Amino acid sequence: MDLLFTAHAKKLKLSKTKYASAAIAYFAENRLDPTKAAAQSFAHVTKTVAQEARSIRVQNVDIGNRLISILRNWEKSLYGFLQQQQGGTLNYLEQIESDILRHQVSVETNYLAPMVEMLVKSNIETYIARVLVERTNLRVQNKEQTEWAGVNKGLNDDRDQQVVVQMREFIKTNNVPAPSLAAKPQVPVLPPKAPATPAAATPDAAVPPQ
Repeated sequence: MDLLFTAHAKKLKLSKTKYASAAIAYFAENRLDPTKAAAQSFAHVTKTVAQEARSIRVQNVDIGNRLISILRNWEKSLYGFLQQQQGGTLNYLEQIESDILRHQVSVETNYLAPMVEMLVKSNIETYIARVLVERTNLRVQNKEQTEWAGVNKGLNDDRDQQVVVQMREFIKTNNVPAPSLAAKPQVPVLPPKAPATPAAATPDAAVPPQ
């Protein structure tokens, strides 16, 4: 024992007196029995490690719960914001659609309907005027009124040919391309499923086995 005592003191570059004083202080402060120092030291270290491990696990659980709570609150706030944005956008689009429909109704009521009525009246009045002119022309030429049907048919055929020619010229200078349908956006019906997360641990579950 004396050789072991001398060797350890020399290894630490301490005198035997200082080494002995430090050893006595260590055993006294830690309340260790020198005859059972090895077993007591191992038990003390094991207990300390277990306590620190439990403390770390409890702290990890608390941090995980706080992080999950922060994420849930952030998701709730984000979803609420997106719902407000969606509602405002849809309301704005509905107002635009309503204004367009009201404008179309106003145009049809105040412009198109009267214009169609005027065109129909003008067509009828033009037809009556033409019939009168044709019959008057037959009377001036001392022809029978029975010849009016043939004269009227000839004039109608000539008018139809003129209409076809003029419409072809009109289409050449006023051609409107046919609209093309835009591709439908691929909007997902449901949001993607989030990956399953393990259940948060509890402080009781962090207790090491006895």
